[in-house]
Amino acid sequence: MRVVLLGAGASKSYGASPTGQRMPIANDFFPTFFKLDAAANPWVLRDGLIHYLQSQKGITDTDAYLAAGVDIEEIHSEIAARLASVETEEGGFDRIVLSKPYNQLIFLFATTLNEIANGPVSQSHIDLANSLRPEDVILTFNWDTLMDRALMKATDWVPDSGYGITPHRLFRDGWVGPEEKSSSNKLIKLHGSVNWLTAHPIYEGEELVLTHALPADSLFVYEHATRPYATHAGRYASGYAPMTYGYYPPNLTDVPGRSAPDGYVIVKVQPKMPWMPEGQAGTQGLASMPLIIPPVKEKSYQFFGSLFEELWRKASDALEVCDEVLVIGYSFPKTDLKSLDLFKDAFLRRGSVPRVTIIDPNPTRPKEVFQLELGIPESHLTVVESPFLGAETIGPVFGT
Repeated sequence: MRVVLLGAGASKSYGASPTGQRMPIANDFFPTFFKLDAAANPWVLRDGLIHYLQSQKGITDTDAYLAAGVDIEEIHSEIAARLASVETEEGGFDRIVLSKPYNQLIFLFATTLNEIANGPVSQSHIDLANSLRPEDVILTFNWDTLMDRALMKATDWVPDSGYGITPHRLFRDGWVGPEEKSSSNKLIKLHGSVNWLTAHPIYEGEELVLTHALPADSLFVYEHATRPYATHAGRYASGYAPMTYGYYPPNLTDVPGRSAPDGYVIVKVQPKMPWMPEGQAGTQGLASMPLIIPPVKEKSYQFFGSLFEELWRKASDALEVCDEVLVIGYSFPKTDLKSLDLFKDAFLRRGSVPRVTIIDPNPTRPKEVFQLELGIPESHLTVVESPFLGAETIGPVFGT
């Protein structure tokens, strides 16, 4: 059995986007975003981020500041740290001011990846899907759906069972329950996915909770829409490929909402701005948002109950028993200790040494990690110093 680990470099291989852009990384996220039509779409909100940069950092020309290549992970981590410092201030204005840019950045991540992925299915990912054996497992820290779409096209993979967890509901022109279909391969997305949805978070006193009344680990998966769906302010956007959507995902319908605490009522207010185009779709249900773990220093896996604990456990189990590990475009960032611990803990339980192949144009860091920190000898390590080129790079590795 083989484990394939996909990092940002794997997503960079996708060059067929109608936008002409490739998937961004931290330093080129905003320069990439500003090249998309979404940057000029009034429905794509960043007023909270702009206000934060102006009021907290004294930046007047916020677009120029962001477009210069500021690290989005640093901004998001900074906002997250400030938000954590004021979370105990019940009713505090600072919580509202900081929550807005924090959540808007999550939506900006999702819309940027969706806009770029909204094109033909990635050929390099199809090549990878075609090279897999039925028992192989794919691990990824990426949020995009390039691998998801390739697996759906090339194999028997379905999101009902293919993520290694069972969704509560899937959206297929309406919310439906998962079907009893079995996927040979598992795609374990350790930081969530842009097509995974949850309800918006709200504060109840000092506690941050979800607006739905289901267990926190309830997962909603968006697959496709061929007609308008109910969404925030009716702002449905058409013309998106499966697993991608416009800025606003579908509302969660037929889902119980959280009741207001004793002595309180929940008030929903939607201000109308004269420059904001009116949405034409329905508005029923609970507003949803992407379920991703943002790239902040203190990641909030526990906020979603046992969801990510289960995913990381399955990833660890796969690494413990696999014969081969193929790492594509993942550099083991020094700040992401949890990912390194995943490998360390799994390899410590092994009774044998797996064969490891690294495909990366800059393989120095992952090679050092596997040799110096994970104890993989030179005899078991193969390095392909190249970008991910689909069959051209994985053919010699997998013998396909």
